[in-house]
Amino acid sequence: MKQGKPYLIMIGLLGISLSGCVTERTYSGTDIPVAQRQVDKVSAARERMQLGLTYMRRGNSEQAKYNLDKAVEYAPQLSEVHVAMAYYYQAVGDLARTEASYYNAINSKDASGDAKNNFGVFLCQQKKFAQAEKMFLEAIETDKYTRTASSYENLGVCSRTSGDIKKARKYFEMALKYDPRRSNTLMELVELAVEDSDYVAARSVLARYHQVTNETAESLALGIEIEQALGDVNAMKRFGISLIAKFPASPQAKEYRANLH
Repeated sequence: MKQGKPYLIMIGLLGISLSGCVTERTYSGTDIPVAQRQVDKVSAARERMQLGLTYMRRGNSEQAKYNLDKAVEYAPQLSEVHVAMAYYYQAVGDLARTEASYYNAINSKDASGDAKNNFGVFLCQQKKFAQAEKMFLEAIETDKYTRTASSYENLGVCSRTSGDIKKARKYFEMALKYDPRRSNTLMELVELAVEDSDYVAARSVLARYHQVTNETAESLALGIEIEQALGDVNAMKRFGISLIAKFPASPQAKEYRANLH
């Protein structure tokens, strides 16, 4: 039984270092190099972008939009300003402009794997599963992308949401190859095994889960369900005792106590 909502990982905006410039031409009437002016515009765009995101967090959508518009105006070639604009449009519920901003982001010369991953998250949320899969895979293939495990986990979640369980399991296994300690991925595989009534596999993966992260009310309740299905009364009781001791007020503990009578 599925215990929680699918968990898609959206990656935050990160600062990008500026590369060296190759020209020292100057504007007419000034001794400031063209390259320096270009760097200043990029810096100004990033400052406006961060200011816009700060206003978003504070709930001031007007000032957020004003500063994000300025960021795009200063550096329309910069992928991250379009990602920030996509965050804004998604927050206000303008999904068409969200998608358009993401396309601007991934079509920029400096498009990052993070931008493609986040676009994949958005597409999956809109149930555009084939497009989302393509975007996650493009993120993984992007040079210097370091969050491969996160994107494979997202691929698993998106495939599971679409109903393609075989593909979901494959992508979750890929995520674990890159990061064997991914607790969310392990929990997804526990739940898939339970749904398949493969309780031996579920027991094994749940043990791995508890090795890498703290027990939760949800994981202990799954343990009870698994051991009950396997007919191990003692193991089921151990999970039940832990559940009541650690999470006495949880819905899972209340259900377990009710079933004891």
